[in-house]
Amino acid sequence: MRSIGTAERALEHMIVRINDPTRKTFGKLISEHGTIREWIARSRIEIDSGRLLVLNAADKIDQFDAKRAMKEIGMAKIVVPSMAIGVLDRVIQAHGAGGICQDFPLARMWAGLRTLRIADGPDEVHIAQLGRNENKRAPEM
Repeated sequence: MRSIGTAERALEHMIVRINDPTRKTFGKLISEHGTIREWIARSRIEIDSGRLLVLNAADKIDQFDAKRAMKEIGMAKIVVPSMAIGVLDRVIQAHGAGGICQDFPLARMWAGLRTLRIADGPDEVHIAQLGRNENKRAPEM
């Protein structure tokens, strides 16, 4: 899932920006503010969670085949693009007005991620399929 790489790169942009010694608010580096540290932590957790979902789906495909990995593939298709958009939103916010100008690649990255979410099919379709398939397990329970 290429969205993971984009989210990772965006997080790198945020870390560089918030540690820029010329960027201070209220006499502190941007990175010293609690909200920003929370954004970094949440972004790291979300990126790694998405990565693990994709690795789990790939492992299931390798063990069996794509048809038997439908659940894992569906979960990755639902979670990863939304995660990447969320991370990028935080990164853009941390950049302020710079986040939406052409001086940084963030606006282009956001447009690419949003387009990818549309091209990969609506989340609702993946969610409906996942819910339907999970519900088929009822007789086993």
